[in-house]
Amino acid sequence: MLKLINLLNLLIASLLLTVDANAADKMTHYPQQNDSSFDNTPQISWIKAGQLPVPDGFSESIGISGAYSGFLGNYLIVAGGANFPNGHPFFEQGEKEFYSDIFVFDTTNKFANLVAHGHLPIKAGHGATLVVDNSLYLVGGKNNQQAFDSIIKLTLDSDYKLTTELIDHLPFTWHSGGAAWQDGDLYIFAGEQNGKVNNRVCQYSLVSKSCINSENIPAVPGADRSDFPAINHKGQFYIFGGLSFLTDNAVLTDAYAFDFKKSHWTTLAPITLDKQPFSVTGGGVATINDDQLVLLGGVNRAIFNDAIFQLTTQKNEGLTAFKQYYFSLSEQEINFSRRQIIYNIDKDDWSALTNNVPFTGGAGPLTITQQGNKIYWISGEIKPVVRSPNIYQGTVL
Repeated sequence: MLKLINLLNLLIASLLLTVDANAADKMTHYPQQNDSSFDNTPQISWIKAGQLPVPDGFSESIGISGAYSGFLGNYLIVAGGANFPNGHPFFEQGEKEFYSDIFVFDTTNKFANLVAHGHLPIKAGHGATLVVDNSLYLVGGKNNQQAFDSIIKLTLDSDYKLTTELIDHLPFTWHSGGAAWQDGDLYIFAGEQNGKVNNRVCQYSLVSKSCINSENIPAVPGADRSDFPAINHKGQFYIFGGLSFLTDNAVLTDAYAFDFKKSHWTTLAPITLDKQPFSVTGGGVATINDDQLVLLGGVNRAIFNDAIFQLTTQKNEGLTAFKQYYFSLSEQEINFSRRQIIYNIDKDDWSALTNNVPFTGGAGPLTITQQGNKIYWISGEIKPVVRSPNIYQGTVL
């Protein structure tokens, strides 16, 4: 049973961009690819803006997934995350590694230029990052040994000095869900609490150090879920898809919006493309404008659902054969999403930009961070286990 749980965790953690050995000091402009079957406005112009540096104690940057990330002014912060530096877990019995490294990039000239390097007090990933005043709050997370209940405050001064401070503890360990800072309180949505995936909402007060207003906040509708793109936008918290192992199709395509003032959920149009359910699970989300959100990355629904079915039903030689097959699939065959899917808030419907992202799709979970009209696609997985160190920047036109 433990081996099966580890395999499922590996799948959940597996969500990337092609490995590129070119130096990060060259910015690559990508040609646009047309697809006339979808809406042609707006557009996002992508460049390669840099690469993640080598973590302390290692000789190569192979990319990470599940990182904490956010902006402080013009400085992009990337911290923690995980990868497999010592070989593939199936073919070479390599163990997953979590990191404490914090990388700070100056983004004022379009490049992601490293200006500082520090460390978190823990090695972790798969938590949430919130911008609160002039600091980042890094909430929850996990590593190979444990899940965390921590709230870590990260600040950066004018001399690029990083400071981290453990400022509070949640009343539960938590990771792989959604979080928001709203009206002075921290909101926690679904994910894994105390080792169990759930659909609860906690309005956590750093003053009373407890979940407050619980009787008035309904749970996230639908199945218990984890690993979903989510965003706090104009007083609404949007949740798109996710994973639930208690349903016939583990990859969810439902969507919901939570109104903070009314403490009310609205069921949104299911995620569809070409009138078919479409997966953004393990991907990320950013804003296009007040009325449009863009969903980036995510696992292929059919392939991932089949993998979960096979791993939970096959045994002995059949299970070994499937793992050999699955982990040998190429990036193209795994087919993490390259589509730029648009949720139209005012119309409550779905469309897609005319262009795919001009690089390999990603998941893992994928780290998407935004500043103004600049969207940053940071590392992530291009196929299960394999990551990319690349940082891409998309400009909303």
